[in-house]
Amino acid sequence: MFKTENLYQNDDAWGSKKLGNSNETIKGWGCLLTSVTMMLNGIGYDETPATVNDKMKAKGGFQGAFFIPSVLPYAFPNLVYKDMEPCENFPAPISRIDAAVAAGKPVILQVDWNKKAGVQTHFVLVKEKKGDDYIIYDPYKYGGDGPGKDVLLTQRYKYQGQKLESEISAVLWFDAYGIPPKPPKPKTPVALPADSMSVFVAEDDLAFRADPSVGGYLVKRLEGETELKSLESAEATKKKLGVMGQWLHAQDPEGKQAYTAAWYLSEKKGAPPPGDTTVVSSTSTTSTAATPPSTKPLPAGALSLIPTDNIAFRKNTTISPDTLIRRIPTTEKVVSLEPSDQTIKKVGVMGQWLNVRDKDGRDGFVAAWYVKYESGATAAAAEATTPPSAGGANTVKTTAQGVSFRSQSKISSATLIRHLPVGESLTIAEAGGEAKIGSNNQWLKVKDASGVEGYVAAWFVAR
Repeated sequence: MFKTENLYQNDDAWGSKKLGNSNETIKGWGCLLTSVTMMLNGIGYDETPATVNDKMKAKGGFQGAFFIPSVLPYAFPNLVYKDMEPCENFPAPISRIDAAVAAGKPVILQVDWNKKAGVQTHFVLVKEKKGDDYIIYDPYKYGGDGPGKDVLLTQRYKYQGQKLESEISAVLWFDAYGIPPKPPKPKTPVALPADSMSVFVAEDDLAFRADPSVGGYLVKRLEGETELKSLESAEATKKKLGVMGQWLHAQDPEGKQAYTAAWYLSEKKGAPPPGDTTVVSSTSTTSTAATPPSTKPLPAGALSLIPTDNIAFRKNTTISPDTLIRRIPTTEKVVSLEPSDQTIKKVGVMGQWLNVRDKDGRDGFVAAWYVKYESGATAAAAEATTPPSAGGANTVKTTAQGVSFRSQSKISSATLIRHLPVGESLTIAEAGGEAKIGSNNQWLKVKDASGVEGYVAAWFVAR
């Protein structure tokens, strides 16, 4: 069952507001917008059709009155838009819809609201299965609708045979990663110090956070080579650059002030941080030999952990290109190979390392300050790994929000095509590209759903 509060497009509070970039109103054409708003609130947001309308407009989420679902993750980062699956000319995928609804996942359906020939499209959000029907959250309020009254899909929308298989003309699939973070209260801007110096981002898609920690609210991701103005003295800034565990308070070109990892900053544009040589470049050929699966048994009560960002999975605790096995995305989990009492002392602690096992059964080390506990207790040996996601052999998905999609395998503002939402499907567009997936310092040539070819950092994609 998917739980949320029923909202209505024809509510006086927002019904007369113009939909997207058109002269149409939310009341007249905002069924998908309102269904999406109910879905967002069900996964932890606090929105109205009016606020979602404004946020999607700001992100380019409308073409006139036409709502573009694939833009949603840009405005609501923990939401994943998977696909819109048309099924007007063949039976709807009821078993897959049932499975998603049973798992509490949001599913939006397109139905026919009028008895005229053809499909007059209307969108509804599924609440739960009831017999051979679905109870729905209908975004249009009819007389008698209200809290506590179930609305059955085929009883209200019955112009295509009054069966689920024929009444549903399209399915919009979504998922969500965790509870959406709450933006912090705005802080008073800090004045630039008299000796403020410029620093440059030395890794693409670097996190810019509201607080100096890996758990701080993600304000945005910074492109490689972005110039930042330090909000700390030049002396303090220089002492932090390239130093693991140090955070720099800085201002971006738009005037936003936040913190970023000083160990990924450099004094010169295009140069690596002091003492580091792991920055992605168009000529990089670094690769890591395959690490075989482990046969070592898990300790009793092994704790399951989730990365808070794409993290390095290493052969040992030395930070070097030679020790990197691969990068683990936030959509996977790892299992600690250390006793639970030791693991608990390390999780979230800067400078601590954890010996863990990844989804492929390989053992290695991750920075303990980049993991958190998975909801639930321990990981049984039989469930120690997560199977690879389904999909075509030539398809990958982004594993982080705001991954840069570039026209060339080079970090530059001139090469940026757009930022990709988490979970976007891409087709590998180069021979042998499958071997690069998850590899550090590798560019992967891909093609998006519209046919545009470009490059992404290979460690930000997975099957």
